[in-house]
Amino acid sequence: MKKVILVMLMLHAAVAIGQDRTAEQLVSSKTRADMTYRELMEVMGKSLSTILEGIVRENKQMVDVGANFILTHPAPKHKPWDIMQETDQAAFKQSLFAFDALLDLHSKSVVSAAMNNDWIEAGNAAHALTSSCVSCHAMWKNKVK
Repeated sequence: MKKVILVMLMLHAAVAIGQDRTAEQLVSSKTRADMTYRELMEVMGKSLSTILEGIVRENKQMVDVGANFILTHPAPKHKPWDIMQETDQAAFKQSLFAFDALLDLHSKSVVSAAMNNDWIEAGNAAHALTSSCVSCHAMWKNKVK
C-alpha cells in the first residue's frame, strides 16, 4: 500500500510540473535511436550507475555525464507503448509521460547539488531518481508482452 501511495504522489507531482504535451508528442520530440525500449532502459540504468558512482567518488563530471543521457535520452526505434498489451497502452503512455518529467526533475536536482559540492543532497536526489525508476518498473515489468 505504501508503494502505491508513493507512486501516486510521484505521478501527481509530475503532472503538476505543468506539461501540456502528450506521450506521442514527447516521443516525437526526441531523436530516434537504433535500439529497442529494453536496450534504452539498460542504457538509462547504466547512466544511473554513473551518477551514483560519481556521487560516491565526489566526481561532478561523472554525475553530469550520467544525468545528461537521462535528460537528453532518445526514443527507441519503435513506439514505447508497443511493448504493452493494447488494453494497457493508454495507462502506460501516461506513466511514460509522468515519469519522464520526474526523471528530468530529479536528474537536474542531482546535478545542481553535485555542482555545489553538496554530496549529501546529491545522494538524496539520486535516491529520489532511483525511486522513480523502481516505481515505474514495479508498475509495468510484469505487463510487458
